[in-house]
Amino acid sequence: MQVDFYILVIPFCVIPVFLVSIDYLNKQAEIKQRNSKVIDFDKFIKRKGEGDVVDSDIAKLLDIDKIVA
Repeated sequence: MQVDFYILVIPFCVIPVFLVSIDYLNKQAEIKQRNSKVIDFDKFIKRKGEGDVVDSDIAKLLDIDKIVA
């Protein structure tokens, strides 16, 4: 009786925990990927203002002083 009980109970306890863990890891990976795509606009403009001719022309067109947070 004990062996049959363990054979039936262990999969029903282990499998849900495993699936929840996989779901949690997938959501963390999605959040990490989503956050890596966010660009800090002010830092981008400041770096580009110090960059090459084309980038500094774009920074002048955007006029950093007129940008309001």
